[in-house]
Amino acid sequence: MKNIEEQLKNSQILCARSEAEQIVQHYSRLNRIDYFTGQKGLSQRAKRSVEAALKKRVRGKPLSYVLKEKEFFGLKFFVNPKVLIPRPETEILVEEALKVMRSLSVTQRRRITMIQPTKVLDLGTGCGCIAVSLTIHRSNCKMTALDISSNALEIARKNINFYCSGHKTRLVKSDLFGAFGKTKKGFWDLIVSNPPYVPSEDFGGLSKEVLSEPPLALNGGPQGLVVIDRILDQAPYFMKENGWLLMEIGCGQAEALADKISNDLRWKNLRFVKDLNGIERVLAAQKK
Repeated sequence: MKNIEEQLKNSQILCARSEAEQIVQHYSRLNRIDYFTGQKGLSQRAKRSVEAALKKRVRGKPLSYVLKEKEFFGLKFFVNPKVLIPRPETEILVEEALKVMRSLSVTQRRRITMIQPTKVLDLGTGCGCIAVSLTIHRSNCKMTALDISSNALEIARKNINFYCSGHKTRLVKSDLFGAFGKTKKGFWDLIVSNPPYVPSEDFGGLSKEVLSEPPLALNGGPQGLVVIDRILDQAPYFMKENGWLLMEIGCGQAEALADKISNDLRWKNLRFVKDLNGIERVLAAQKK
């Protein structure tokens, strides 16, 4: 075990001990006690798998791609290099979306006797972690998961089928709202999105690991706002009155977005939610 940790440390991997534990536990049935005490050994098959995984990791392949899974919101999602690796920051987006969905349900109960499913669009679903998390925690929703990448939709389908087999989730291949034309006017109660928001001018400074993820899911163009601006421009047409748009955004982007939205009469109740580092990470705006 120590040898695995040392190899990771020698490759300048910061969380070497944690990653060594994850690699060993992934390919064996050792629990944490067995792992740290060394009282139980690995089978030959597990040893070969660990060695192969270790080689990939020390060469710079992200651990989530090596293990083909990433934990998000208490669930393990299948991932590969065709999709962005889910981040802890995106859990804030899910938490805020769940709050909105609960408030929408309360509003419905006050107005009508029969609760209608909350219509939700996950714009740029990637591996489907947002769509799955929302569906599991709010089963009374009608989920549509959309992505421009066919490869990403294949991964999303796999995760959705695993966790939400009894729930009908629609998968759509589209560049933002293009596939809908004018057929979904005023349709969605809630649109959530983790769009590409890394400024293109910052790409040269990204780590090797981050650069191994799909550029399409990262590169937000100049200032990182190209896709975000398109969503803000197009989303109101497809949203119900008083519907909500929630988006993850990058560091330092809130001010420019606040200026843009304040000059757009289609929006109200703009707010930003900070992450644990105090960065305004989630944009929330309501359609008038």
